[in-house]
Amino acid sequence: MDFAEQFFSNLDGGTFMVTMEDVLKVESIVREVAKKYRASKKVEEIRPPEPKKTSAVKAKDFDSEIEIKKDITGNSTCEGTIKDFQRYFKHRFQTLGDMVRNRREMRGSLEISKAKRKMSEMKFICIVNRVRSTKGGHTMIEVEDGSDVVTVLVPNTATGGSNLVPDEVIGVIGKPGKNNDLIIAERILRPDIPGRKRFSGCDDPISVAFVGDIHVGSNAFMQDKWDKFMKWLNNGDEISSSIKYMVMPGDMVDGIGIYPRQEEELLIHDIYEQYEELARLLEAVPDHIKIVISPGNHDAVRPAEPQPALPNNITKLLPSEVTFVGNPSTILLHGVEVLIYHGKGIDDFISAVPSLTYENPLASMIEMLNKRHVAPTYGGKTAIAPEKEDYLIIDSVPDIFVTGHVHWVGVDEYKGVRLINASTWQTQTTYQKMRNIDPIPAMVPIVSLQTGRARIKEF
Repeated sequence: MDFAEQFFSNLDGGTFMVTMEDVLKVESIVREVAKKYRASKKVEEIRPPEPKKTSAVKAKDFDSEIEIKKDITGNSTCEGTIKDFQRYFKHRFQTLGDMVRNRREMRGSLEISKAKRKMSEMKFICIVNRVRSTKGGHTMIEVEDGSDVVTVLVPNTATGGSNLVPDEVIGVIGKPGKNNDLIIAERILRPDIPGRKRFSGCDDPISVAFVGDIHVGSNAFMQDKWDKFMKWLNNGDEISSSIKYMVMPGDMVDGIGIYPRQEEELLIHDIYEQYEELARLLEAVPDHIKIVISPGNHDAVRPAEPQPALPNNITKLLPSEVTFVGNPSTILLHGVEVLIYHGKGIDDFISAVPSLTYENPLASMIEMLNKRHVAPTYGGKTAIAPEKEDYLIIDSVPDIFVTGHVHWVGVDEYKGVRLINASTWQTQTTYQKMRNIDPIPAMVPIVSLQTGRARIKEF
């Protein structure tokens, strides 16, 4: 396994076929490492081991390094015109289409109008218009690419043919049916992450904590658990003292009028007072921990994604040292790339794909990475603003991908990307009970920015 880890981490990201030359090249690297290891062991056998020194280094000893890489804030230009929608979907199709086109299997792909004329294998890149299931358990999709529209039958035996959703961009490899109006797919390809990503860790022994869905203002907010969390943050044990950043992926407050009869479950009925209470809660966070806040569907911003950062009349109520970003957004923490997304798109994935559930949002996050888009379906449960470019595309592969929204908690990994779902600080509401959402509250996922190791602290 050690050899395999070394082997795959040293392969070029564009490698699709492993040759003996690749193996021998990496084997020489491993042999060199082993030689140095054996040499160091011999030195250790000669010299008596020195007593281990406990490190007094803490996160407060390091300066913060926060860089915003991608964010809609200040760049929104859409007016909702037909031209806006045309430009938006054209950008999506071109950007994701290029990712699919870079797949080795899609070499020689044609436009649909030209591919339909072929009597043998055909390849084309398209966007999915409609998805439906057949009586025989197969999938029928209508797709287009600007040159033509065609119906594709995706047998349940087709490679990569599961979990298709409207408006995603895919590559199709197939053959003609009995007439030119139907194509039988043999393989479906998606943009996906090319190869396995190596975690771009920093040199400093610091960590980031993910704290989402606080829902300040709700009578279900868990004040006692929050106080316990703050006490732990300030007590300086090995884990808490390593935390340099606290990323908060949305739903800072419960908001007003977000769901039916919400007013019956509010403790604070004024939106500004909710944020003032949030500010009071954040005062207990140690000064050396830098906070990054992104909005969610309960916050005081437009509901359509991408959402800009909280407006000035709200941010002025909160601590001045907080960094405010949009939803989704990509930031660098000490050079480690973090994709922050509240997670509303999870609702659409669960509605469209029977195998996905609220009990495992990490599976939906894997679908997002596979499709390279956090909310591909337009007109579903996630409102989408037609900006000049599609900010919901995952154009850069992050080191860490965090969501919230579903009030669950978990950590996982997909092709080297650390997946985090950030829990909640609200017990089950009547609305959640009606929707069969059972929260896992008062948990804090923590990831080392040096090693990528993830753990969950319970309060």
